[in-house]
Parts: sequence; structure tokens; C-alpha cells
Amino acid sequence: METNAQNTLVLIFQHVEIYFSLLDFYAHESKSATCFRISEYEAVLEHYARTKIEDKKERDRISNSLSLNNLNACSLLSFINEQRGIFAIQSGLLQTIQCLDSKRIRELGQPDLDIITAQIQTLFRFFQSPTCDLHSKNTETAEHLMSLMDIMQDTLAKIAHNVRALDGSSKRLSEILESHDFNKLVATEQVRSAIDEIIQISKRNIQPTLIFLNEKAMVKASSALYMIRKMRQQLENTPFIVQHRNISSIEMKLLSYSEVIRDIRQRLYRYVDMDRQQRELYNRIEERFNELHSAAVLTMDAKLKGKQLSSSSPLFADSRILWGLHNWSRSNLTSALFEFPKNDFKYALDEYIRTKLNRVDALGSNKRKPSAKRQTAKETLRERKRIRIMKDAMTNFEPSEAIEDVYLEIHELLVSSMTDYQLADIYDALPFIDERWKIRKTLKKSEIIYGNHKLSYMIKRLEATSHE
Repeated sequence: METNAQNTLVLIFQHVEIYFSLLDFYAHESKSATCFRISEYEAVLEHYARTKIEDKKERDRISNSLSLNNLNACSLLSFINEQRGIFAIQSGLLQTIQCLDSKRIRELGQPDLDIITAQIQTLFRFFQSPTCDLHSKNTETAEHLMSLMDIMQDTLAKIAHNVRALDGSSKRLSEILESHDFNKLVATEQVRSAIDEIIQISKRNIQPTLIFLNEKAMVKASSALYMIRKMRQQLENTPFIVQHRNISSIEMKLLSYSEVIRDIRQRLYRYVDMDRQQRELYNRIEERFNELHSAAVLTMDAKLKGKQLSSSSPLFADSRILWGLHNWSRSNLTSALFEFPKNDFKYALDEYIRTKLNRVDALGSNKRKPSAKRQTAKETLRERKRIRIMKDAMTNFEPSEAIEDVYLEIHELLVSSMTDYQLADIYDALPFIDERWKIRKTLKKSEIIYGNHKLSYMIKRLEATSHE
């Protein structure tokens, strides 16, 4: 069964989730992937039709209409190579699909911006040449002016497209990093990858775009916005009033995008700063531990029995300013945490203590009331107990053969083993799977509904690890 191009396009956007799944699978390689494997597309299409469409006739209609043979017959593919098993979707159609969700849009890099600048520069040279005559009906000038308007519209569309792409990447990376506690010394592989991607996007996409849109750089003849402004000024007091007004509007819109991109960069880079502070803290802790460890080793006798370090040791000189404060915090009569200025200004510490003197006096009172705020200790104990219960439950996870949906299997096991089970516990339980088994990604989507929560995920298989 074949359909015409118009009806096929309607079906593509009605069932765009098929193409989202395909793009998400390739996202770990590159957002600019244009070639896809035929087998993977057919697997996604077959899974979607089987799970999302109940009526058999409708299922067959969708499968046939969105088949690669029909897409190719409707000229919606750039090419299809059955021998190599790959195909490519028309670039315009693929970009339209990506634009439906900003998280899947490819950002502009330096080569893209260089191409735009080169096009503007070609027109700028003409408008600066003696051949250009803006006060008479010159055919060559009119043609170049039409090209200028087309390039200006295309430039505005690409920069707007780039801003949406950067905003989508910002949201996607923020979702990953917001789930991470930066007070922990060790970052997960996913968080490490997200931090690296932020640095890469800033270097390859955000910084070149800001340079392209930099208003202060307009004094340089090589700046795209400088050339746009000069050509716009040439159109003043000429018959081309409409073109002058349109270019002026586009110029202002381009300049406004620089503020949006700066906000995106600032929003992303706060995670990089938090990660840098985390690593600095880890290095300081490790350095101090090594100093204490070396000093402790020197105090050991021939029987390797340790001795206590003297409290007057120079190693503790930096912490003497805090002597006595630990008694206050343990009494629960003051705040559990103390904030100190970055530069260790002692006057700020003295002022803080002075304002808390009335609470310090309470230490000598016989009517001391125990604090009800012991949540931190309870939460820590509760979390340890949950992990222990989860670990014990996962010891019963001993599959005898490959599992098609490992998330679902873990969900069913934990539901019957934990009284306070939550869907997020599935991810915490994954590391407890025996090393004899390997988790493999698939192109299929599924979801688990438990209580008032729903977990949507890409299905992962569990396969036995092969040993060569």
C-alpha cells in the first residue's frame, strides 16, 4: 500500500514519536546524525505499531505508509542504500521534526557561523563597490538587494533556531545535574558526562555565537553585524524604505538574542562552578588526610601501635579558631551549621558569637530542653536501612536466562520486597545486578505506572556477559 506525499507527511507528524525514538537513540553520538540504519528504523516502527495501535487494519496501514519504500516513493528520503543498510531523511523534513522539541535541535557551530558571515561579506563588498547604485533602477543592485533580504531572513531564522537548540540543551542538562547532590565528593558517570558536554557546548557553540552577535565588535570590518549595520545605513534616504525597515528590525532582533544566550551560559556554568568547588574540596580533604596520616605513622612504635597526636601539633593550627564551637552545635540549642566568610575574617566570627550569647548562656541552665530537630540523623539511618533492604532484595535477583525488560523485572521484585518502594528505586537497584550480566540498550519504549507516578523509559535487556 502506497500513499501520496501529502498524506504520508500527515502520518509522519501524527506519529512523530517514532522519529523521536530514532533521534534519541542516536543522540549519544551526535545531534547532527543524518544517516540511520534500516534495521533500527524498522524495529522502532514495528514496536510502535504493535504497542500503540490496537486495530490490526490501522496498524497495517501505518506500517505500510511509513515504510521506507513508501517514504522513498514520496521523495521524503535523500537516499536509501539497502546493500549498506542505511538511509537518510530529507534534511528539511528532519529539521522540522527536530524543531518540534528544542531538546533535539542541533546547535550552530563555528563553521555554520563562518558560512553566514561569508555570505554577508560577499554582499557587503558589492554594496561598497562603485557598481552599486541605490538611487536608480539598476537590475544588478536590485538582485543583490533581494539576495540580502533572503540572507537576512535566513540568518535570523538560523540564530533563532540556535537559541532554541541551546535552551533545549540547557534544560536537558539541567534535569540531569539537578538530580545530583554536589555536596557528594564523587560524581556519577552521567553527571561527569553532562559537565563535559556543558564545557563543550560553551566552547563550540555558545562562545562563537556570542562573538557573532557581539555589538561591541561592530567596529571591526570582519564582524557580520558591523557589515549589516553599514548596509542598512546605505539604504537610508533611498527608495528602498521597506528593505531598510526590515533589516533594522532583524538587526535589533539579532542583538537581543545575545542577552538570551548569555543567560543560558550563566545558567549552565553554575554547574561547572559547583563541580570545580567540589573537586577543590576533595583535593583539600585528601591533602589534609595525607598530612595527618604521615604524622600518625611517625608516632608508631615497633609494634605498630598507634599513638594520639598532640592537640598542640602545628597540623591543627588552622582549626584553632573553631575550638569550642562543636559543643554549641551538638547541644542543638543553636543552628546545626555555621557559615564563615571565605577570607576567614575573625571580626565576622566574633560578631556571630556575640549575637548568639543568649543561647550560649542556656548551656548552663538546668531547664535545657532537648531539640526535636534530629532529622538529619534519622534520614541517614532510614536511607541506610532502605539501601540494605534493597541490597538484600537484589540478592534474590538471579535470572537463569536473558531478560527482555530489566526495569520491569526489578520493579516487580522491589514492589514485593520494600514497604516504602518508589519508582526511582529502580535506578538505585541497578548497580546490585551481578557482574555476570550485562545491560544492553534497545530501541523500544515502555512505561511503568505505580501509584500516582509514571516512569517512561527506553527498554534495556539483560544479557549474559561473554568471556573470551
